[in-house]
Amino acid sequence: MTTQFGRDLLSTLTAMLNPLPAIALLPLALLWFGLGNASLIFVLIHSVMWPIALNTWSGFSSVPETLRMAGRNYGLRGPRYVITILIPASLPAILSGLKIGWAFAWRTLIAAELVFGASSGEGGLGWYIFQNRNELFTDRVFAGLLTVIAIGLLVEGIVFASLEKITIKRWGMQR
Repeated sequence: MTTQFGRDLLSTLTAMLNPLPAIALLPLALLWFGLGNASLIFVLIHSVMWPIALNTWSGFSSVPETLRMAGRNYGLRGPRYVITILIPASLPAILSGLKIGWAFAWRTLIAAELVFGASSGEGGLGWYIFQNRNELFTDRVFAGLLTVIAIGLLVEGIVFASLEKITIKRWGMQR
């Protein structure tokens, strides 16, 4: 955010909404959107938005003034300035926000499936774990938990490792 109003707005919204667990918004989402994907998407957006917004703002704030001045000297303003200067320079922070946001969203999705599944009688992996817990199938509960872990490891190991490798190669960054 380049204006004081933008910084104040982000700071206020973050202070109010970031501490609020996304799953706590599920009852409100169910009232507004009913039982279905819209409620789930609303809750997932809340869980992802704050880590990405905070890390992006942090990345933008840490762009060296020399780089900013170089962009302005080339006549870059507005969206071209953001796309050409700020985003590439902030990419490590943005990727960190995406990684944190993914973890929050994954946990929220599993937890929401527990609630959605209990309400609708169907669901995904969270519902599978919940239903097998009700039927005392401990082995299936562990299988569900191991599946959650395996999917998390795959996303971390394939998606984010690839993004980090591409970023380091493309922008000449070092670890």
